[in-house]
Amino acid sequence: MNPLRALPVLSQPLSRFSSALFRFAIGFGIIAGPISSPAWAAPQSRRPSGDRVVAADSEPAPKKSAQGSDLPLKPEGERKAQALAEFAQGLVAEEEGDNERAFQAYRRSLASDSNNTELSVKVAFELARRGEVAEGISLLKDAAKAAPDDMLPPLCLSQVYGKFLKKPALAIKYAQVALDLEPENIGPYLALIELYTQAGQPKKAQSVLERALKSETEEAEFWSQLGELCMKLDLKPDGSTAPDKLARLNRLFQKALACNPDSSEIQAKAADFYLESRQYEPAIPLYRKVIEVQEEPASEDGLVLREKLARALAGAGQREPALEILQKMAADAPSRTATQSALGEFYLLNGQLDRSLACYQQFLALDPSQAPVYLRIADLQVKLGQPDAAITTLQDAKNRFSNAVRITYSLAATFAQLHRYPQAVEAFGQTLREAQTREPALLDASFYLAYGMAAEQSGDLEKAATLLRKSIALAPNDSAQAANYLGYMWVDHGQHLDLARDYIRQAVKQEPQNGAYLDSLGWYFYKVADYSQAIAQLLKAIAALQSPDPVVYEHLGDVYLASGESTKALEAWEKALSLNPKNTGLPAKIENAKKKAVPESKP
Repeated sequence: MNPLRALPVLSQPLSRFSSALFRFAIGFGIIAGPISSPAWAAPQSRRPSGDRVVAADSEPAPKKSAQGSDLPLKPEGERKAQALAEFAQGLVAEEEGDNERAFQAYRRSLASDSNNTELSVKVAFELARRGEVAEGISLLKDAAKAAPDDMLPPLCLSQVYGKFLKKPALAIKYAQVALDLEPENIGPYLALIELYTQAGQPKKAQSVLERALKSETEEAEFWSQLGELCMKLDLKPDGSTAPDKLARLNRLFQKALACNPDSSEIQAKAADFYLESRQYEPAIPLYRKVIEVQEEPASEDGLVLREKLARALAGAGQREPALEILQKMAADAPSRTATQSALGEFYLLNGQLDRSLACYQQFLALDPSQAPVYLRIADLQVKLGQPDAAITTLQDAKNRFSNAVRITYSLAATFAQLHRYPQAVEAFGQTLREAQTREPALLDASFYLAYGMAAEQSGDLEKAATLLRKSIALAPNDSAQAANYLGYMWVDHGQHLDLARDYIRQAVKQEPQNGAYLDSLGWYFYKVADYSQAIAQLLKAIAALQSPDPVVYEHLGDVYLASGESTKALEAWEKALSLNPKNTGLPAKIENAKKKAVPESKP
């Protein structure tokens, strides 16, 4: 499929269209012969795939005089020759990176001969991008009149009306015209689905998608692009999706491969789908096929393919071959940061944190401008028991990226993780001040929860309560953790017990099988001396937890002791101590319980 026949990308500068248009010119006769005999503006025949075929100019070649010189061109021929000359100048200018000169040459070419639909579209898009939308629309409408059977002008009109003028009704109208003209072309389907989705009409978008799925075209690009669209719609960030949607995606890419089994482009797209959906086994042979025919395996494209193959191999459990590929890539391109990142990720997933850290540090030595790499390094340093190094890394990043609010946020979170709560509170406060003007979206419920927890751990209960309430207010339907934390904090300190109970119950309502929240509710009942309810809730908490928790068992022992059941209290505390031998308060409790326990009567 001619790339100009699918959905255009309007936001790209003029130069992004040059290679496709140049291939069009060479492949379909726009630049087919000498300037004196242009063939680019002739009527077009149509193929079932929707690709354009430009027929040779119907005018006979200029006749030579008896002396052998060319006869003068007719006015029509001169006009076409001038148009082709300007077009060629535009291509040269574009190859040289002079987009302004190229644009003006293309405009002059169209002024000489306006029958080149693709060039009209190219110029119209650039006009729209420059704010001259009305002139771009006029150009597209003239192209539509000149070629009423061509779907490209109405398709592009739909994009201009939708993206530049924000007129969805007109955009949908023209996209529908394009679809009616070429129902076997993927471009109009993509346009309509996007437009209906943006207009808040998901049922109509789904209807268009269903129509596309019923197409009988044998065009591989149609099915691969439809598959890519469905990937965006159906695949979650972790690559998971519903079984029926995964089956549909598999069918789409299998159909694309069946339509053109030898296309490296289709093989690569299918392999990417399998990789992203974590179907590693079928991705491996496809990547190998594409790599085999790579003309420049050491090019960036070739390295990216080898990196994807390594990911697929690692995902399939073939770690040794994956590591060999990545190490070979690092040897072939030692200054390529992406390879160091891929190696670092491989070692991280393999549990080799020291090697992963070395790779990311090498990345940073090659390119110290990437803020996320500092965050990864600091996280690995914390995990490797190098807290001071982690703080130094983040502080270095903070000095380098003065406007990077996320660095400050990570510094705060790292201080909290290392139990340096006063420093964490200070860094959270700095994050709040910076984010208010630079990145307010960062100040979500999770931020206020983390800030509130650090404040509570530093002993500022009033500040913690304010922050935790803010977290709850920002996400009331997803506030279980913040509500439980606030409720438990108050219960543990004997404050605002009625409010504490309500917050804990709010958490339990959202997650009724969460053992930690049930423990908080049990601890509330203990504080109000309702021991039977406390025991019931704590036993429910123990049953709900996937693994035994020493805090819950200690709470249960405290409640049993308060209710006069010393023997059961002793059992619960001994269990808690076995789970957490570092608890220095438990031995004294156990000793006191042993003194109060009533010996069992002998038979």
